[in-house]
Amino acid sequence: MDITKDDIYENIYVVQAPCGGLLQVWRSQEASEYVEVTDPATDVINTRNIMIFKVDTAAKKLVGIDSLDDHVLLLGRNQTLCLSVEEYPHLKANHAYFTDDCEPYLFGWKDNRRDIGIYDLANNSCEELVSPQLWSNWPNPIWITPSLTRL
Repeated sequence: MDITKDDIYENIYVVQAPCGGLLQVWRSQEASEYVEVTDPATDVINTRNIMIFKVDTAAKKLVGIDSLDDHVLLLGRNQTLCLSVEEYPHLKANHAYFTDDCEPYLFGWKDNRRDIGIYDLANNSCEELVSPQLWSNWPNPIWITPSLTRL
C-alpha cells in the first residue's frame, strides 16, 4: 500500500459502510500560520482535508472513494457514523460533520477555539457548524445519538 499519513495532525477513523463493509476516513488538520506566542491557547487547528477509503480486506489495501452519494459521515472522538440522508433528511448528503478531537487541544488547552464543522466532499471545502463558537469548550464535543426505542 503506497498511502501514508503526512503529518501529526491526522486522525484515522473506521466506520461501517452503507454496503456493510468498512471505510477508513483520514482527516488532516493544520495549525494556523505559526506565530511565536507565549500562550498556546491562542493556537487554532483547522480541518484541511478529509479522504475516504474502502477497506478491501481480501486484497489488503485501501481503495479511494470520491463520493458518499446519499450518505453522510459524523466524525469525532466518541464515535464515527455513516448515515443515510434518506433517514436523516436534515443532514447534507456527501458531507462529513466533524467535532474537535485533537488530544493536546482537548486535554491541554481547554480554552482554545474548537474545530467543529461540515466538510463538503464534492468540492473539498469547510464551513463552521456552530457560529459563533460555543461559550464553553469543555468537555470536548461529542455526537449524541438518542434511541427512541429505549425511552
